[in-house]
This record gives sequence, structure tokens and C-alpha cells, in this order.
Amino acid sequence: MRTGRGTLRRQVGVSLVELMLAMLVGLLLLSGMVAVQQQCSRIHRSVQTIGRLQEVARLALDVIEADVRMANHWGLHSQAGYVANRGLPGADLPPGFSAAQGERIDLCGGPGSHWAIHLDEYLGGSNRGYDLACPASGAASSRADTLIVRRAADARPASLEPDRIYLQAGRLGGTLFVAQAGCTNPANPACIPTGYAPATSISRALVVHAYYVSPNSTQRTGVPALRRKSFGNVNAASPAGASQDDELVSGVEDLQVRFGVDTDGDASLDHYVDPGAVPADARIVTATIWLRVRSEEPETGYQDDTAYQYAGMASAWTPGDGHRRIVLSKTIHLRNTRT
Repeated sequence: MRTGRGTLRRQVGVSLVELMLAMLVGLLLLSGMVAVQQQCSRIHRSVQTIGRLQEVARLALDVIEADVRMANHWGLHSQAGYVANRGLPGADLPPGFSAAQGERIDLCGGPGSHWAIHLDEYLGGSNRGYDLACPASGAASSRADTLIVRRAADARPASLEPDRIYLQAGRLGGTLFVAQAGCTNPANPACIPTGYAPATSISRALVVHAYYVSPNSTQRTGVPALRRKSFGNVNAASPAGASQDDELVSGVEDLQVRFGVDTDGDASLDHYVDPGAVPADARIVTATIWLRVRSEEPETGYQDDTAYQYAGMASAWTPGDGHRRIVLSKTIHLRNTRT
């Protein structure tokens, strides 16, 4: 192009070197943005995982707490010694039960254990293992504790279920009995033990639960789960009905329990013991529960090298894998510990 002076004006642009430098800067900025986005995404997934673990732990603790808090509840009192037809290990089977019913009662404890009607042990279990005679569903963790709760049901039944053990409780005592087919009305004096009137006593189902940890969920092998066995009925024709096994929540990897016991009779905590180590003359007043919850999937780029040691664990345990974990604990004060 010519100007008024008749000279050519040179077209000005960017050189190849400048273009390559601009592209390099752009790539650096883009890679930085991608790295930040990936880091934010990892943090978001981690936060979601931890939130999910907290929900699982709280759900499991809520279920256990409601059960443990009512341990040693026997209708209108909290004295197992006032209940007739209860059983002590090694003693004769109480007269209110047949030999066939006794086999169902002993199913999870072994012959002579009177496992389901051993009301004096309102809280029990085993330390670091599963020692019930009734098989665990699939398997049981050898590191987790087993927790056993015995109590009367919270609500009055609308009708009595045949072959189910009930407690008929008055103010000064109670009696265990088996509901019979054809007489299931708790308001009918003929359907409850002799000497009790429906107006001055109440019927409550006997509740016996055993909590344990399985290394495999029913939904997925390799994912741990908290499970609960429940005592059912004493129908000799249906042995399987004596014990029901349910998965409560998946993801629970460990259950640890310690009992706070009163050894001098003042209803105050004196010291803590492991399940299975409660002194014969002691009374359990609190229970501290620890739950370790694990994510279902390992997280890329993460390794759990935490040395976990809590409750009565003799030594620390380090997983060394890519699963995230949290540990939650709670101390539960029993309502029915005073005379």
C-alpha cells in the first residue's frame, strides 16, 4: 500500500517464537487449572466419603444405643432376680419350659447355657471374637467384639405370638412363659401365668440380641457389615425360628465394647472391664461402644497408614490400604441399674 509519500508500510505481526511462547504459557495455565480441578474433585469426594462414613456410624450407634440403654428392663422393675423361670448356666431347665423348648433356648449358647433366659446377664458378650454356638451369617470377624443385650420389649403386644417367650411382670416380680396357640389375648387371664391379673400386670416379649461384625455384606463380598442375631421362638418343629440373623448396616469394620461396672453397690461406676470379664458381684451401669467404619471403595492416591488403637485393644492395627476410615465412640448410661 502506498501512502501520500509513496512509500510502502510494512505489515506487522507475531513471530513464530512469540506464538510458541504464547502457546506454552496457555498450556501451563490450562494444566494448572486441570490440576486444581482434579484436586478440588478429590477433596470433594473425600468430604463426601467422610460424610457417608459418619452417617453409617451414627445409624449403627443409634440402633445399638436404643437397645443397650434399655438392658435389664423387665416390665415394671429392673431386678432379674425377681423373675421366675429365668435360667442360670448349668442349672436345671426351669419348670415352665419343655426339653424341646430348652434346646431352642440353648441354641446360641450351647447345652445347659439357658442362653435366651439368662436374664441375670442383661449385658454380655465376648472380647475379640465370636463365641456363639449358633453360626454367624457367612463369617464373623475375629478382631471385633460380640455384644449381647437381654431385656423386655418396650411396647405391650396387641396379641401373643404362639411359641414366643413373654414376661408377665407385676410391681414385685414377673414370670417367663411361652404363649400357646389358641390363647393369644394378653387381656385374658387364661392366656397369662397363674396369679397375674391383666389389670395389675403387663405382658412383654423377651428380647435377646447379639451384635457382631461380619467381613462380608449380603450385598457385596469384601464389604464388612454390622449384623444382629435375635432370639425368636421355641417351636421344636422349626429350629431355624429360634434365631434370626439380620444385617443392620454395611461398612462397619469393627465393634469394640467396654462395660463400666459398679462393684460396691452404690450404683456408681468404679472401673471398666471387657465383655466376658464382668465380676460375679458387679453390676453394669454403663457401656462404651466403639465403631470403626470403612469406605466400600478404595480411594485413588490415598493410603490409610493410621495406627488404630482404642477400647481394650492390646496393640495398634494399621490397615495400609486405600480405604478411608473413621472411629466413633459413645458411652451409654443404662436406665435400669438402680434397685
